Amino acid sequence: MIDKMKRIGVVIFLTLLIWAWAYLSLEEEFNHTATLTVSQTSPDLFVSLSIDTPVTMELGLKGSAAKVAESKRKLNAQDTDPEKERLDFYYDAVTEKQAEPGTHTLEVLPFLNRSTKMKNLGLTVESCKIDGREVATIGVTVEKLVEKWLTVQCFDETGAILEHETIDPARVQMFVRQDYNSGAKVTLTEQQIKKAREYSVYLPPYVELAPGTQRFAPTRVTIKLLPAEVSLQDRPLQPTIGYIFSKNLQGKYSIELLNENELTETTQFRATDAAWAVYKDKTPYQILVEVRDSDEAAKGGEREVVYNFPVEFVEKGEIKLNEPRRKAKFRLVPAGPQQGPSGTL
Repeated sequence: MIDKMKRIGVVIFLTLLIWAWAYLSLEEEFNHTATLTVSQTSPDLFVSLSIDTPVTMELGLKGSAAKVAESKRKLNAQDTDPEKERLDFYYDAVTEKQAEPGTHTLEVLPFLNRSTKMKNLGLTVESCKIDGREVATIGVTVEKLVEKWLTVQCFDETGAILEHETIDPARVQMFVRQDYNSGAKVTLTEQQIKKAREYSVYLPPYVELAPGTQRFAPTRVTIKLLPAEVSLQDRPLQPTIGYIFSKNLQGKYSIELLNENELTETTQFRATDAAWAVYKDKTPYQILVEVRDSDEAAKGGEREVVYNFPVEFVEKGEIKLNEPRRKAKFRLVPAGPQQGPSGTL
């Protein structure tokens, strides 16, 4: 009788074991949303995807019944739950060995499945949809940036320039595209503006390498805005033109300015009396056309002019352009040995 009971017990145990193994090995599928963001980990690289990021993805997930149940519990937990999980993925071109400047292809499912997050959850990604379409690959573009000195400007949240008393340092080094000719920005909230009119505030400048993508400087700047009662006046002027001419090209070419009339048309500025007196009456060439060595191959070029503002007043925010920057179009003409552009610096 005892032996019979033992045999029955063994059978029951083995049956339960088989059921448990079958349950654990049974795979289930479910869908869950995830996000993909680009990690900009290298200061001298700018990485972008062929889709706007961060992007929401609908993932088809698969795993054992036990892993699926555990994952659902964590993914659906309240934000305050310490075990809360989110399917947030970050693409790092360096980690993915795609940091060489140029174009690359991101294989979406392999990328997601080798992530630490999916391994920890014990799930595999079977499918990925973006905007309802199956996505297998995403294009990657890697751009090499160069380090430049950029003048810092202050703006309010509407994009209007704020007149400042001091910015220290007035220029910062940042990695930008080779053709980037704008400054570094600091955007102040209404509360920060009020504070900065009374005493200095300490904020980081940034550049916008793509719409909605800001890259911040590694150091902050100290900003003191002009008191509210100090204001700039509108100042129209027909500017004089000078040239910043590469030494390597001087004597070899003269400059034929193709849109001189456009550049010398009345230009709108804003400035204090002191700044305007120096710019209007004591600055021989109020705008400068830069001619670079690289223009020789094309025998000319087109680029934004440099507004030759007095540096001491720029740093105080007492003079600024009040319209879009104008572009000079010019042609390089082979010159005789005694010829050269007038107004050369």
